[in-house]
Amino acid sequence: MKQIFSIFTLGSLLFLLHCKFNQPNYHLTLQEAEYRYETIENIKYSLEINLSPKDSFTGKVNIQFVVKKIRDLRLDYFQGEIKSMVLNGEALSDFEYKKGQIQLPSNRLMIGNNTLSVSFETPFAKTGNGLHKFLDPDDKETYIYSQFEAFHANKMFPCFDQPDLKATFQLQVTAPKNWKVISTTLPTSQTKTENPEEVLHQFPESKKISTYVFSLHAGPYQVWEDKTESIPLRLFVRKSLAKYVEPKDWFTFTKEGFAFFNSYFGIPYPFEKYDQVIVPEFNFGAMENVAAVTFSERFVSRSQMTRSQRENLSDVILHEMAHMWFGDLVTMKWWNGLWLNESFATYMASLAQAKNSEFQETWISFFEKMKQWAYEEDGYSTNHPVEAKVNDTEEAFTQFDGITYGKGASVIKQLVFFIGEESFQKGVQNYLRKYSYSNSTLLDFLKELEFVSGFSMKKWSKDWLETKGTNQIELTTVCADHHLYGKIVQAAPGPENKLRDHKTILGLYFFDKTNKQVSYEQFPVVYSGRSSEAILEVKFCPDYVLFNAEDHDFVIWKWTDVNKQNLEFVLEFDKDPMRKLILWTDYFRQVSLANITFDEFKDSAIRLYQIETDTKIKRWILSKLASDNGYTYLTSRFWFPESKRNADLDSLQNFILEELKKVKAGSDEQRYLFLSLIDSTYTEGSQKRLYDILENKLSFSGLKLDQDLRWNMIIKLSSLEKDRNKIQSIIDREKKLDPSSRGVNSSLAAEASEPNPEVKQKWIQVLLNPKTSNHSSSTLRVVSYSLFPEYQKNIQLQFLDQYFDALDKFQHTDDENYLDAFAKSLTPDFCTDETLLILKKFTNNHPKLPAPVKKTLLKQIDSEKKCIQMKYKHKELMTQ
Repeated sequence: MKQIFSIFTLGSLLFLLHCKFNQPNYHLTLQEAEYRYETIENIKYSLEINLSPKDSFTGKVNIQFVVKKIRDLRLDYFQGEIKSMVLNGEALSDFEYKKGQIQLPSNRLMIGNNTLSVSFETPFAKTGNGLHKFLDPDDKETYIYSQFEAFHANKMFPCFDQPDLKATFQLQVTAPKNWKVISTTLPTSQTKTENPEEVLHQFPESKKISTYVFSLHAGPYQVWEDKTESIPLRLFVRKSLAKYVEPKDWFTFTKEGFAFFNSYFGIPYPFEKYDQVIVPEFNFGAMENVAAVTFSERFVSRSQMTRSQRENLSDVILHEMAHMWFGDLVTMKWWNGLWLNESFATYMASLAQAKNSEFQETWISFFEKMKQWAYEEDGYSTNHPVEAKVNDTEEAFTQFDGITYGKGASVIKQLVFFIGEESFQKGVQNYLRKYSYSNSTLLDFLKELEFVSGFSMKKWSKDWLETKGTNQIELTTVCADHHLYGKIVQAAPGPENKLRDHKTILGLYFFDKTNKQVSYEQFPVVYSGRSSEAILEVKFCPDYVLFNAEDHDFVIWKWTDVNKQNLEFVLEFDKDPMRKLILWTDYFRQVSLANITFDEFKDSAIRLYQIETDTKIKRWILSKLASDNGYTYLTSRFWFPESKRNADLDSLQNFILEELKKVKAGSDEQRYLFLSLIDSTYTEGSQKRLYDILENKLSFSGLKLDQDLRWNMIIKLSSLEKDRNKIQSIIDREKKLDPSSRGVNSSLAAEASEPNPEVKQKWIQVLLNPKTSNHSSSTLRVVSYSLFPEYQKNIQLQFLDQYFDALDKFQHTDDENYLDAFAKSLTPDFCTDETLLILKKFTNNHPKLPAPVKKTLLKQIDSEKKCIQMKYKHKELMTQ
């Protein structure tokens, strides 16, 4: 014990010396967080905030905390101004304030109760992080909202900004009299001040929560109110957008969620009210602030919402609501546990939809979106274990990816298939009761599941959560004498991958080709190790075998010697959309693996689209044929000579036009087809057609050209039009018709997309200097993603040096959302060996790039390799 104690003391001393003599860093490290957790506890914040339409706001925070050990203490506060600071009744005037942190000297702290009072002034954010301010161009009203995850509460006020230092918050806000003020609790009073134009809003003390889920939102929001049982419900949106909101849907989906979660978790909703605030220029889809969830305005459609959009809205509402228990009530100790928050909320949202909503197709959507995102992310060299090592808050941002959300949720789905829904639910209930209002770790969660299920969680965790990579399997079947013999060979490609235990379903198809019908049976199968075998008793030998038929497993099925005729027979005559989408996805994967060409896939897709009845599958097929983003049949045409390219794209347009003539007027499918028509516009004839539609010379019965569709067409035409007179007059006209923020952003996107190097240079300079721009990060993201469409690579090539120079100049303190968007939208993706070499060389020579930038470049290197491989598969077609 003495030896252990002396080692611990020496380690603490070295850490103190490290903090004392090394240059301070803005981002909080795990080591610093652990050090601070050991130093203080029982934190209470009392905040006074004075809001105004100015560029900054003032405030005062009183922090009460208990000191357990006397040593220097870091206080987090980024790029604001400290007006005064009083620690334990004595003014601090010589404090150190560098790179977003203030060092509170140990000689001014006391064991036990301490009080720190800080007066400050903080600039409003334009980045969407901290306290963000937005001026509505429609009516010149100001709106404010907060976004604190992962490390942004300190961009609003001085605090101890880490998830395991939970605290209570008491808030009072002075704001213009016509503003509504929203936070974690309901206000107890709203009183006049000496200024007749202001009102003081006072809020009671909150329950113990983490800094990143506390919030403050204010402005002249439109509000709708409802309730479910004893829980008050409110929905907020800025006034100019209110006419497009359907509050009935929002409240219906919310009530369905509460009915399910209150029962499932066995703990009634733990907070006093539930607000949902739709905010402008939001970086994410939504954020689970305690009792005041924020949503992106992307969930507000200016046209009638499709079923898919409504399903997605329901899913996000349920995802954020699940966080109230899993993330807010019980919170991860550090950001390595982010996956459990996000994976669990992702899984629970789909489960809630399946059990208590109109969207019974939810698991199909899960497979289509989350599962494919997970497979894609886990295929990059930047992949990581689900329970990832996170060294600091800069790295924490990079964990908001397809592994944390999609793979983690898929792994939970696989676990539930192993141990059963009842055991999983009981384990979750025990876990939530045990750790309410505190923090937990992966081990805490696994102990509760193991206790109720009897299933050994240690090995499962090591296999599925603590090692990275996706298993691949090859399936061989032989059938004779009413027995089907199956052999599953499992592989673990990539570094640090391993063979895992899996439980899946084999689906067997039996064909009646005379009557054009299929029958189907399925069998659960457990497999592990390098090779597993199974023998199934069957009445007839199957004509086709489907692996992972209900999508409970997380694995890549490597096809060998697939009979295309039998595959297409299943895709044509099976009535189950989940099984068919699994097969379609595996079929398209053969393109990305360079086993077949886009042209082969296109032939099957076009034939089967015309006889498909499921709208979700038809939309998926269109996305692989006609989307102008990612690897699709359309984007692959730019590998080909101009003559073949134009012929293929005209043929694709003709197919879409024929389907538009047949489709039901006003249907979701009609809208999907029309969006595909816009995306696939390129040739002169297709451009003329789009102009005719825009000018009402050509129309489709039942299709309403709402403002967003019009902008979509205009941006596409602007990106292709070299003669600017015609398109510019249309842009100017639409700007007058649509002065909204969406209209402003769309007009800027149309300008940025112009095939003119001088225009590109103008916007490149703006993007290189976001802090001096009058535009918000949100607007600049819209511009950056419109700057270089697929067919402007020759122009983008001229700006590669400026792009790489910019990456080299960005700082680790720069806003991570902007860095991420800048790097992703402008990184060269030319599908050439030369680009691959440039990317490798730059990345190798710049090891200290900001974490989001480095991850983007490494992923792009992988993508270029994949693209080059696919492109090579088409080599013979290119020379025909």
